[in-house]
Amino acid sequence: MITVYTMAYNEEVFLQYMIDHYRSRFPNCHIVLYDNESTDKTAQIAQNSNCEVRIFKTNNCVDDILITDLKNSCWKDAKTDWVLICDIDELLNINEQELKSEADQGFTIIRSEGWNMVNLEDNYDFANIKHGTRVPQYDKSYLFNKSQIKHMNYSAGCHASGPIGNAKYSNNIYKLWHYKCINPDYLVERYRVTANRLSDRNKKLGMGTYWLNQTEESVRAGFNGGREGARPNKIIP
Repeated sequence: MITVYTMAYNEEVFLQYMIDHYRSRFPNCHIVLYDNESTDKTAQIAQNSNCEVRIFKTNNCVDDILITDLKNSCWKDAKTDWVLICDIDELLNINEQELKSEADQGFTIIRSEGWNMVNLEDNYDFANIKHGTRVPQYDKSYLFNKSQIKHMNYSAGCHASGPIGNAKYSNNIYKLWHYKCINPDYLVERYRVTANRLSDRNKKLGMGTYWLNQTEESVRAGFNGGREGARPNKIIP
């Protein structure tokens, strides 16, 4: 019923959980992963899970202009009406029956409520991460009907969009869980890798430079602060 589009660079830690999340809600969904020159097992994991892997080259850099262009265009070749554009660590909590109900009511864009999920333990037990903090900037328009929407006009990070077409937002709002804070060591490493891969264009335009302005101490302090402010958000089956 839907096609899921995502982009990844060295996401072997979380990728399988992301795939399982969407396949449990949309058993027949087609998942297209744009591999941004990963050096780990990202592509292999995706292929083993019957995902379509496409190569996305950016000269081994984080280039938000190219990434945003991709998110604004990759879905236009979908064979399904409904498409979902997300990062690996962003899981929208909606299922096939709920989406069918929204479609039957004539809605073409699904509204979301963004949460930054925080692991209270120093482990990689994703299924038991059920606390988070509310982050309005994560309220993204990820899931929409491409037969009704001509352009989404995403900004960098998809934090904002300007859809062109028959844009009718759902009355219901679905949780969008962002798994950035898996554990402190993982987060420190992600900051380090991303900062090292920032393109010259990003730096010139001041895009994503917050990755450069963080020390290991500040990242760990931010993580611990997130733990202190987190509250129950996700019901574990």
